[in-house]
This record gives sequence, structure tokens and C-alpha cells, in this order.
Amino acid sequence: MSDLLFTKRVLSFSTQSLDGPENELRQAVAGQADTHIWGIWHGLFGLAANQLILMTAHSKQLDEWQDLADCEVLSRTVLRPTVRPLSAEPLDDPGIYVFRDFWLPGAAIEEAVSLSSAAWQTFEDVESYGAKPIGLFEPANVIRTGQETILSLLTWYPDFASWETSREPDPQARQRFSTRRNLTRTTSAIATRLRLP
Repeated sequence: MSDLLFTKRVLSFSTQSLDGPENELRQAVAGQADTHIWGIWHGLFGLAANQLILMTAHSKQLDEWQDLADCEVLSRTVLRPTVRPLSAEPLDDPGIYVFRDFWLPGAAIEEAVSLSSAAWQTFEDVESYGAKPIGLFEPANVIRTGQETILSLLTWYPDFASWETSREPDPQARQRFSTRRNLTRTTSAIATRLRLP
């Protein structure tokens, strides 16, 4: 996985009917030799009704993106996986996917990743709720100094009830998440649903 990169794009379309744009995205990426779709999501909270998030996986520095008609790229970030994902296989679990970004000094990334990985040992596979951290990414060109950067997390939940219950994890995970929070200046989250082919 160390040589694999992911590109995350937030895309805006001229319509809220997203089936057509989704099909165009799938067709456009299907013809690319070095790139495949990891996932396409529409928003539940925090993303406009005419927007999609697209994540591609690729081994070259950049994917083979080509502009589409009636599609505006609002943001593009090339990401490198840290401890997850363990595979670049396209995602296929229905449920809620929450994208969360952490703004923190580049020098704090390793500690934040370590805290996250340790917290997950008691955070996921809990009987009272379902939660699975899918990916934790750093920018592909991250500078590990005091300069601020963004660490990007993608977590899966079967439903919003599980997400709400997971806000009160076991004490060990809670302590590690709290320590990670103290490393960050701020965070933001977007709740989405994966669009299955």
C-alpha cells in the first residue's frame, strides 16, 4: 500500500439528480489503465445536494482525471494512506461514511496516527454499536514540520444510531481520541452515503 495514492475530489454538478453524473464518472475512470474508483459518495449532512465526493486509487503521482461537462472540481487532494486502508479494493458496504479532517502541525502527524491506531483497538468491533475506520490519510506531499496540514479520516457506520452511540467509546479509546484532539486546531466532518454501482 505504501506506493498507492488516493485522490479525493469534491465535485459540483448543474443538477441534483446525480445518477447521470455518477454514471459519467464511472465510465470516465473505467477507461484509465492506472486508476480505479475507490468510492463515490453523496452527502447526508455537510455536502450540497448537487455534489459528490469521488476517491480514486492510483500508483502514479496523479490519477488520469479528465474534465467532464457540467462538472466543477471544488477541491482536489492527493492523499497517501497511513495505517489504513489495508486494500485499495473498491468499497461496497452500505451504511454511513463520515469524512473527518483534522488540522494540525505536520510534526504531530505521526503521534496522531499512532493515537488513532491504538484507539481503534477498543473503538471498533464493539457490541453496542458498529464502527470501522476505513482510511486515515496524510497529504501526499506532507511537510513534517510545524507547518499546518490536514489528516483525513474516513469511518464507516451501519447507521446514524451507531454513530451517535460511538460518541461515548470505552475509556481507553476516549482518552486517546482526547489526546489526538489536543494536537489539532480544529476538525470538520461530512456525513455521506456510498453510491453502489
